[in-house]
Amino acid sequence: MKDVLKFLIFIIYATTIFFLPNHIYILACLIINLAIILLCKLSIKKAFFNTLKIVPFVLFTFVINLFLDSFIFALWIGIKLIIVCNTTFIYSQTTTVANLAKTIRKLCAPLKLFKVNTEEIEVMVCISLSLLPAIRNDLTELKNACKAKNIDINLKNAKYILSKFLLSLIKRVNQIDEAMIEKGCDY
Repeated sequence: MKDVLKFLIFIIYATTIFFLPNHIYILACLIINLAIILLCKLSIKKAFFNTLKIVPFVLFTFVINLFLDSFIFALWIGIKLIIVCNTTFIYSQTTTVANLAKTIRKLCAPLKLFKVNTEEIEVMVCISLSLLPAIRNDLTELKNACKAKNIDINLKNAKYILSKFLLSLIKRVNQIDEAMIEKGCDY
C-alpha cells in the first residue's frame, strides 16, 4: 500500500506542477524537490547531470512555446518541465523496477472484474522497464560499431542498422521468454 500511495503522490505532484500559477509555487516545488533529494540521500551531482541531459528537450519545448505564446510563458513551461523531470528522477532513484511493477498490478486490481490477469500486466511492466537499459546499450554498441566500420548513420544505411538492432532485440526477448519458461512462468 505504501508503494501505491508513493506512486499516486508522485503522479499528482508531477501533474499539479503544470497547473500551478507561476512564481512562489514553482519556487516552493523546487525547494520541495531539493529537500526530498537531501532526505533520501540522493546525489545532488547526479540529479544535476540528469537535468543537463534533458536540456535539449527543454530548449526545444521552450522554442515551440516561444512561437506559440510569449517569452515569459515559454520560460515558465521550461522551468516546470525541468522540475517535473527532476521529480521523475527522484522517483526513479527511490523505486525499483519490481516495486513499480507491483504497484501497477495493485492499481490494475479493478480490472480483475473484467477477467484481466493483473499478474501478466506486472510481468509486462517489469520486462519493459528492465529492457530499456539493455536497448540503450545495444544502440550505443551499434553506433560504435558503425563508427569503427566507417559507416555513416543516415537514411541510406538505416535498413542495415535497424535490421541489426531489431535482430538483437528479438534475440534478447527470446532469451527472456526462455528464462521465464524455465522458471515455470505460465503466461
